[in-house]
Amino acid sequence: MFLWRASLRNRLTIAMCAFSIVSGCAMQQFLRVDERRVDERLRFFLGGGGNSLVLSHGAEAFLIDTKFAGASQSLRHRVEEELLRDVRRILLTHSHFDHADGLERYHHLGPVLVHENTKRRLEARGVRARWVEVNGAIELQLGDELVRIWFPGKGHTDGDLVAYLVKRKLLVTGDLVTAQNEPVIDVSSGGDVLAFRHTLDALLQLDFVTALPGHGEPVGRATLVRLRDYLAQLELEVRDGQSRGWTEDEVVAGISMKGAPDLEPVPFGANREKTTRLMDRALRARKE
Repeated sequence: MFLWRASLRNRLTIAMCAFSIVSGCAMQQFLRVDERRVDERLRFFLGGGGNSLVLSHGAEAFLIDTKFAGASQSLRHRVEEELLRDVRRILLTHSHFDHADGLERYHHLGPVLVHENTKRRLEARGVRARWVEVNGAIELQLGDELVRIWFPGKGHTDGDLVAYLVKRKLLVTGDLVTAQNEPVIDVSSGGDVLAFRHTLDALLQLDFVTALPGHGEPVGRATLVRLRDYLAQLELEVRDGQSRGWTEDEVVAGISMKGAPDLEPVPFGANREKTTRLMDRALRARKE
């Protein structure tokens, strides 16, 4: 679910039905929107596609990720009718439909903060907005909240932006982190399995306590450490297998990953075998 894009909307209904058959509970969690009130100014909206964050400041609201389909309309209603705030700034962590398609509900607003690669993919789908490209780092002062937004490096895609709410020590990661799941690397959108752990290392330099992942419940630093170490161990074991002259299939069958966390697969998106094959191919390509 993390990888489908709006250009594949004609396949979406069939795919979602298939997903519901193999993982009914996961599908319900993906579609349902659960509101988590942190305090009067901060809300998490989990599910309905990717997780969203709403930070109120005065009569306005800063929104991170707009969800998709009906969930985006529900989110906007809650912000405008229940919280009595107007969304004036939006951050899109990346271009995947479950995080970004709801932007059409806010097309007359702005600005919309995106990485240049995210903007390029959205515009290729016909999306237009008052873009502000963030290819390095910027800061927003929203009332008494300082929000740092930057591109920490390639991983899930080549345009993943993250946000850090400084005084709250809260990091918003998009799909660079997905709670207990296998890392999802969308190679077609510039995702890079070799760069991923270094990007996580960059995030771990921050003094954050809590992270809001792209999907699932909020997590602590240990989740990012576990994911970083998992990718580092996988790379070492794949390198060792290649040094023994193993083929890709032999690497997949031969690595042990002893002591590594048993991360949950993402239906149609990621599992250990897929990540191992991506790692093997990336390392072989580097040698060429």
